Formats: sequence, C-alpha cells, structure tokens
Amino acid sequence: MKNIRLLVLKSLLSLTGVACLLIAATPHALASAEDQIDAAVTASKAWVSQIDAGQYDDSYSFACDEMHDKVKQDQWVLVLKGLRTPWGPVVSRKQISHIYKPNGVPGLEGECVVVTYDTSFRNLRSAKEEVVLKWEGGKWRGAGYTAGPQAQANDGSAPPPVDPTEVHTETNVKPQPQ
Repeated sequence: MKNIRLLVLKSLLSLTGVACLLIAATPHALASAEDQIDAAVTASKAWVSQIDAGQYDDSYSFACDEMHDKVKQDQWVLVLKGLRTPWGPVVSRKQISHIYKPNGVPGLEGECVVVTYDTSFRNLRSAKEEVVLKWEGGKWRGAGYTAGPQAQANDGSAPPPVDPTEVHTETNVKPQPQ
C-alpha cells in the first residue's frame, strides 16, 4: 500500500511539474488579446520612429524573418528612401485603429497586429500608414509597412471582422460619441 501511495505521489508531482513547465513556456499564449495589442502598438511606434529618423537599416533589423525572406535589406532601404524622402518629416501622427489577427494576414501566417495611422508629413498633408507586426521569438517584429496619400474619408465605422477570431479595437483609440 505504501508503494502505491508513493507511486501516485510521484506521478502527481511529475504531472504538476510538466504543467508548470508548459505554463511557464507559454506566457504569451496566456496573455489577453488586449495585452498583446498594447505591446504590438508600442513596437509599432518604435518601428515607425526608426523609419521617421531615416534609420532604415535599423528598421530592417527590427523586422521578422519572413520579411527578411521576402525583401532584401538594400531593397527595403531603397523603397523607404524613395517613399519617405519626398514627403519630408512627420508633422503629426494619430493612431486610428489596431486589429489583432491571430491567424495572420494574407501572405503571413501566425499572430499579427495591423496598426493604422493618420499621418501628416510636411509635403503630404493627409497620409495613411499601415504597420503590420508579427509575433516572433517572444516579441513583436515588423512585418510590413505601407504608406500613401489618404483615401476619401469613410463613415468612421470599423470594418467587420473577416475572421471571428480577430479583435478590432478601434474604440480604444477613437473618441467615443457623447
């Protein structure tokens, strides 16, 4: 009887240890989507700041492996110089939305966040910037950057989720109607 108790106790301790290891190894998976979005938005701001400062090589280093596989560093630098130089420095930037996409975006698998900014440059008054970040290696990494003249203003409503697992959080960054 004593041997059976000892065996049961050892089994329970082993299972408890395995469970603790699994939990400790996946803290990101246990975080809420809101927490993940906050960290992604912070990473987005840091990445765009590098681009604003003309630190294109550093911004490339900040990017995820999949972006590195698709775009070579010299291409990245050339495109950003061609895009951003004529616009001049940033005058203002306001985050208008962020969308958590746990199943990725077209052409990019895995957890992603898309952050959209309404931006004004010295030589381009109304622009839209879209930053895509991917969760990789325990942190959010740049995965895509697009920018251009702002399209016609829409009615301000958030687009419906394409995937029921998406989390749209525009209400967190837009003023609430009174």
